[in-house]
Amino acid sequence: MIENRATREPDVILVGAGIMSAALGVFLKELEPTLNISMVETLDGAALESSDAWNNAGTGHEANCELNYTPERNDGSIDISKALDVNVEFDLSRQLWSYLVTKGAIADPQSFIHPVPHMSFVHGPENVAFLKKRFAAMSAHHLRELDMSGHARTRNPCFVPIPSACLA
Repeated sequence: MIENRATREPDVILVGAGIMSAALGVFLKELEPTLNISMVETLDGAALESSDAWNNAGTGHEANCELNYTPERNDGSIDISKALDVNVEFDLSRQLWSYLVTKGAIADPQSFIHPVPHMSFVHGPENVAFLKKRFAAMSAHHLRELDMSGHARTRNPCFVPIPSACLA
């Protein structure tokens, strides 16, 4: 039995003690400070499953390098809409963190936000062509600051180094 059980029924029950429940809890408390929020977790601690850094959900990203967010359409063009959506969502997260730092709720953002470069590597002429089209489509959008490097050695690999953030 939990010793610090709330004296009244919760208004909200968050299932899972990962980053999504934690973020939702912060949002809800900011919107309605009187909410009684409970969080339940079946594992031995918080953020041990999907939110664990080794399971990749511990990273926040701008969707610049995740090639699966930019599929090639039947006509050969690149659909960047999902990457743009993820980019906007990540920007909203940064705005929330900035607000929480200003408010004093987060004393040291460097304790959990660490910029790290990201790169997309491809191999083979078809994949290089895809990456170049993807680079052109992404670079044309105002949210993107990309750099593309191609190297003539070893089958013309291309990569796109991108600054991003890693939540640890």
